[in-house]
Amino acid sequence: MNKKRITKDIVVFENFLTPEECLAIINVIEAQASNQKLQWTPISFYESYSSVLPNDNDPELNDFGLSATFFSDLEKRVAHTVAEVHDKNPEDIHKIGFHAQKWEKGAFAREHSDNTDLNGNTGPFERSRYASFLYLNDDFEGGSLIFNKQQYELKPNIGLLASFAGGFENTHEVSLITSGVRYTLGSFWDDRDESAYPKEKVAAWEEEMKKVREDQEILKSSWKEIHEQGYKLSPNGNKYKVEE
Repeated sequence: MNKKRITKDIVVFENFLTPEECLAIINVIEAQASNQKLQWTPISFYESYSSVLPNDNDPELNDFGLSATFFSDLEKRVAHTVAEVHDKNPEDIHKIGFHAQKWEKGAFAREHSDNTDLNGNTGPFERSRYASFLYLNDDFEGGSLIFNKQQYELKPNIGLLASFAGGFENTHEVSLITSGVRYTLGSFWDDRDESAYPKEKVAAWEEEMKKVREDQEILKSSWKEIHEQGYKLSPNGNKYKVEE
C-alpha cells in the first residue's frame, strides 16, 4: 500500500484493496441488489445511487470469495486510516455513514463541502468532519475527484482510498462520467460522539435535516420527470436526449 500526502489533510493510499477484492465487493453488492436484499437508492448527486453494505455472514460473501466479516473488518481498517491521516486516536473516530455508491453514465457532483455549505456555514452535516472514498473500479471515463482550491485532480484507480477533511477548505466535485459505471465505497466520520454536542444543537440539526431531505426529494422528483421524457441533464443544467 503506497501512501501519498497531497496536503495536510488530503491523503491517498494506492492498493488499499486488491483488484480481486474490489471486483468481489461489486459482485456481492450487485448480487444482493438482484435478490432485493439491498437496493440502489437515488441520492442528491445526479445519476448517483447508494446502498447499504452487506452484513457479516451473508452467503454472497462466501460465493465471491470474501471472508464472513469482510465488511466489518474493512470498516475498522478505514476508521484506523482516518485516525492516522488526521492524527487522532482510533477510539475517538465515530462512524457517521458507510455505504456503497454507484455512478451511472452522465453522473456528476457539483462543487460541495461534506459538512458545510459553500459559504463555510455549518449545519446538519457538521459531524461529517472526515471523508474516505474507496474506488472499486476504473473501467469508466471521467469521474475524477477534483479539489478546486488545491487545483488537484484525482483520477480513480482500482483499490485506491482517498481520505480527507470534509470541511469548507476541501470543497470538491466529481467530473462528468462519460462512459461506464463508477463504483465507490463512501464513508464519513467524526472525532467526537454525538453526546459531545449540546442537545439543542442536535435538535436543530434534526429540524434542518428534515428540510434538506424535503428539498432533495423535490430535486430527485424533477430528475425523474426529465428521465421519463427521455432526457438527461448536463453539469451546466441543459437537457440532452438520451442515446438509445
